[in-house]
Amino acid sequence: MKTAERILLVSLELFNHHGEANVSSVDIANELDISPGNLYYHFKGKEVIISKLFKMYQQQMDKILLAPQTETLTIEDFFYYLLMIFEASHLFRFLYRNPAEITEKYPQIVKGFRKQLSAKEKVFQQCMKSFHQQGILLGDSQKQQQMVSLIGLIGTQAPNYNLLLGKDINDGAYIYQSLSTILFALTPYINIEKESYIELVGMIQQASQKK
Repeated sequence: MKTAERILLVSLELFNHHGEANVSSVDIANELDISPGNLYYHFKGKEVIISKLFKMYQQQMDKILLAPQTETLTIEDFFYYLLMIFEASHLFRFLYRNPAEITEKYPQIVKGFRKQLSAKEKVFQQCMKSFHQQGILLGDSQKQQQMVSLIGLIGTQAPNYNLLLGKDINDGAYIYQSLSTILFALTPYINIEKESYIELVGMIQQASQKK
């Protein structure tokens, strides 16, 4: 593995476990057992590392955010889709420890971050609209938009919220708590068979146990 790749992977691991603000360029160099000068040769400062890692995250998320076939999408499919999104975000969870703070500190990623949030909202809106047309989801367009906003809010703020509670987010347990919370919020508006609903709850629980 090339030194630049090693720097990015080790930086990601340190940022994820300790938070970007608590990791310096010297810390990264020490973890890699290279000189700060060698690190600087490859990346001219921590902000360049952050930009590269965000680009990696963006590329991975863009693949997932390719709009699913909403015409035949089921509620079960949608929650699998959410799981994929949350797991991809978890791999770069340092970005979500305090999203507002990190985008303020590194303005070069603001545009990309907002673009991605908008892309997620657009896909969620398409899903909600499809569910409504299929008779799976009750509620008018305003209710649908509220659901979209709720999903976005939970997906963006769950890591930060759990950290404030003093919980360790590295095991990813918050992902399944988030899915359960979203399901709880959508339940009054979901029009599916009781058996399907029970299977969906079981799916989320089973996924959490595999973690």
